[in-house]
Amino acid sequence: MKTFNLSSVVLVATAYSAVSAFVAPSARLSSTSSTHIASSTESLQGPTETTDDVVTIAELQCDAGGSILDEAAMLAAQKYPISPEELISKAKYALVKDAGVLEPSLWAEDFEFCAPYVGPLSKTKFLEAANGFQIYDSFPDFDNRYFNFNADPIEPGRVWFMTRLRATNDGAGLFGKKEPSNKSVISPPQMYSFLINEQGLIRELTVGYPVDRRQGNTGGLGGMFGVFYGIGQALPFPEGKPYQLSRRFILFNKIGDLVQRWTKKKEE
Repeated sequence: MKTFNLSSVVLVATAYSAVSAFVAPSARLSSTSSTHIASSTESLQGPTETTDDVVTIAELQCDAGGSILDEAAMLAAQKYPISPEELISKAKYALVKDAGVLEPSLWAEDFEFCAPYVGPLSKTKFLEAANGFQIYDSFPDFDNRYFNFNADPIEPGRVWFMTRLRATNDGAGLFGKKEPSNKSVISPPQMYSFLINEQGLIRELTVGYPVDRRQGNTGGLGGMFGVFYGIGQALPFPEGKPYQLSRRFILFNKIGDLVQRWTKKKEE
């Protein structure tokens, strides 16, 4: 029987919602990109305007706010050795293997896992955390419900996908409790990703980033922090609880409202 270890929970908390949880990028594309509007008859070979390694090809230019990318053209321009279709296939296979926890050979030697409050964790640290917390014993019906897989047209090798997790704590109890809560949790839609290197191995795994905090019953929290909150067993620190506005931010908004009213009254 495993004893409860809070440090293990903290490590796993956000890491284990992608069936485990995935990476935080250590090296990001830092260049700015120029925009090139592509016509339907234009060759995809050699767009005329580039900055460093990033080429922006726009399908449409918005009246305000920038451009709508021509994803197919940009993916073709990357000339990555692994096709977008194969990248997505590799991502799905990794998820079948619990993001690689059941098959660590899918991970590169410099693999990293990252969640909003956890990580980056190395390959060894992440595997230790994942194996040290038996989440599926507590949530037998744990289902991330993955969908919307897409290859990134800007960052070569990155595959983005979403989850809508639902699970019920009707298995083992949590945090030393003998009985389960029998409560169900529904997480908000979350964004996850894999970064797959040119050798076809997973370099990064990122998980637990909510895209609409109003949905679900986790108070807007993603990852396992949200799961614990959703069943009424929130972790004992601010990151494990729903976001709350700071007093300073509330005061700032009130001052802004007063200034706006004063300006409007003055104009009248």
